[in-house]
Amino acid sequence: MKLGPEHVVEPSEACTGQPLRLASLQTIAASMVRSKNMALSHRRGVAATMTALVAAVTLALTGCASSSGSGSTGPLVIANWGGAPSKAYQSAYLGPFTAETGIAGQQVDAPGVFVARVEAQAKASRVQWDILESITGADTAHLANEGLLDPVPPDVKDRLIKAVGQENVTDYGFHSGGTAMLIVCNTQRVPVCPQNMQEFWDVHKFPQKRAIIGINPVYPISQAEIALGVPRDKVASTPIDVNATFAKLKELRPFVSVFYTSSDQGTQALQNGEADMAIFYATRIYDELLPQGNYKAVWTDGVLADGTSVVLKDAPNKAAAWQLMEWIANHPEQQAKFALAASKSAVDPKALDFVPPEKRAQFSNAPEHKGQLATPNVADFTAKFDEINRRWQEFIAG
Repeated sequence: MKLGPEHVVEPSEACTGQPLRLASLQTIAASMVRSKNMALSHRRGVAATMTALVAAVTLALTGCASSSGSGSTGPLVIANWGGAPSKAYQSAYLGPFTAETGIAGQQVDAPGVFVARVEAQAKASRVQWDILESITGADTAHLANEGLLDPVPPDVKDRLIKAVGQENVTDYGFHSGGTAMLIVCNTQRVPVCPQNMQEFWDVHKFPQKRAIIGINPVYPISQAEIALGVPRDKVASTPIDVNATFAKLKELRPFVSVFYTSSDQGTQALQNGEADMAIFYATRIYDELLPQGNYKAVWTDGVLADGTSVVLKDAPNKAAAWQLMEWIANHPEQQAKFALAASKSAVDPKALDFVPPEKRAQFSNAPEHKGQLATPNVADFTAKFDEINRRWQEFIAG
């Protein structure tokens, strides 16, 4: 990979305000073999690309004043997804937090490359980020296994649990909003939508074209387990039977017309007739499809897609980072504002009190969806990732 002079990091991405020369993340991401979970598979079988990435990041960080864990007088740096989530984070969280505490913060857009950039910063001993916002469970497990995340301090953990509930707090952070992967049908082409995963897999009763996610197979893996008969409430604790799961997926393969790699592609596939039904994000279903009048969503046997906010082990502003995390957890009204603006679920069920009734149904933690959704077995998925990744590529190839 050749790093050209045209590749420039925006000042907001650097530890100083200087423009820095660095290979564009889009180019790096495209060169990585991450056709499954983009943030995990980058490190496997791509040593040359990883070397280039590390070299580039190291070069970019040469001028940084602080090193890992050395403390910082600079602002908090939050790595986020960009677009609506970053705008919502600024208006609902970071702006009010700064106004109240005087602690400044800035965001860096890093969709899909959280793991790669954290590993590169750690390797260069120049950690510049403090918080990763709403990363996937698989990415959280991976970074925790590598020792790159700061465990929640015991006193902070107690307060977080008191604020948002035990079910929303992990050893490394708290669930900061997410969504669920649901069955959705275009009722003009599928008049009666499958009512559960067994029916979604019934290709004789429902021979129509399907779309499923192509870049993060933890969700179709979990839904295949449900179709095999694993109870929804046992998916999180049941070891993944890779052979049985892929045999079940193989039954569906001739009827999968689209493996979407972005939300926009999934929406377009349903709208233009490439697919008649899909397993898709609840927030996009409610924001874009249901208002058209010819779509139906089915919550039964959906799979949770929660995001988790975490603090890096060598974060330059670790104390302030945990202060911001606690501030968010203790402001349910701001959580509601964030969720509505970012099209994500609210963190704390109490935040639903600040959500208009007509909007609550799209949130995966709304009371009416209790018991309808499964939680992926992220730990087992991560442990078996190499085999799953290989089998997934073979499955997509047909």
